[in-house]
Amino acid sequence: MADAELVGRSVGVNTEAKRIATSTLDELSLEYIPTQTNFIMHRINGDLQAYIGRMRDKGIQVGRPFPPMTQWNRVSFGLPEEMGRWAEALKGMRAVGAI
Repeated sequence: MADAELVGRSVGVNTEAKRIATSTLDELSLEYIPTQTNFIMHRINGDLQAYIGRMRDKGIQVGRPFPPMTQWNRVSFGLPEEMGRWAEALKGMRAVGAI
């Protein structure tokens, strides 16, 4: 925390990752819980385990189930490039009706 430059870069990266996530969820009209952390909870329209499996098949790790929120998924923010891959995977799933 004493390295102000590192903290500033980290906050900037997290802010950009959050922007990618929220703009993607907004574009797809998927509900999410507003966040001030390094992750976001968003609704999945469909089977959560199938969603987790589809993401894993694309090389993307998303959060485990958080009962009783069985229609929601937790996504930790990664680097902006990683969040871009997540966003494209999510859009691809929407295109085929998987979410």
